[in-house]
Amino acid sequence: MNISELLAQKDKLPNVPEVVKELIQVLSDDKADLDLIATKVARDPTLSVKILRMVNSSYYGLPRKVNSIDEAIVRIGFDRLKILVISSGLSGSVSGEVEGLDVKRFWNESFETGEICKIIAKKTKAVEPDVAFTAGIISNIGRLLLHLTTPNRAKAVQTMVDEGADRNQAELDRFQFTSPEAGAALLEEWKLPTELCVAVLQHRAPLEHAEPSPLAAVICLAKHLMAARKKGATAKGMVDGMSLPLINLAGVKEGLGDIADQVVNLEPMKMV
Repeated sequence: MNISELLAQKDKLPNVPEVVKELIQVLSDDKADLDLIATKVARDPTLSVKILRMVNSSYYGLPRKVNSIDEAIVRIGFDRLKILVISSGLSGSVSGEVEGLDVKRFWNESFETGEICKIIAKKTKAVEPDVAFTAGIISNIGRLLLHLTTPNRAKAVQTMVDEGADRNQAELDRFQFTSPEAGAALLEEWKLPTELCVAVLQHRAPLEHAEPSPLAAVICLAKHLMAARKKGATAKGMVDGMSLPLINLAGVKEGLGDIADQVVNLEPMKMV
């Protein structure tokens, strides 16, 4: 089975609301009509309910309940609402259970990756923070796609990884392509910006590509920091473990210690 055959299974693909795709497409556009997008979000009852649940969660700690998208904009600001729209729209793109995949854990780890990407992006001019956040969230969308369309092979890959195999090689052995390749193809199908598609494609090893993407480097760094955080690394340990070539590609010139401190103390958003 090739990637085109995976994407042909339309009934099994993640179902992302059009307004979420539209928002992702204009993240770097200062002239985008964000009020119109907010209106469209408010008219999508399923998406609105999910966003309001997240706004009213303990993560934001608001003193009183928020009951509408307009009120949410006033209370947390449009920049934070954009993140919630994207997070809610993507995490709600799959209903029910996914064979061989803990969906809640998958999205929580995706949110954490996105937040670390945003922390890094604030220290570089090469990448927009909102774009970095979105890229982090969707970086593993290919793995989700494989579990939705070919669950038995996807589970076999996970078993190999659990036994110590390299994920890239395990995917090549089972599929003849990798989940980043599948994910990038799905994003192209959704007509998302080329910058995001390339970053997802390259993020496991940006420096191995002829034209390496700074955004891919940000994702790659974020995943290294996330892994170090899970192992209980200190901020100094995180800085010492960072790859200098990746740091340079990401365009981070200073503030590595601050990045690491923020990652150590991060309380990531959770799927609700």
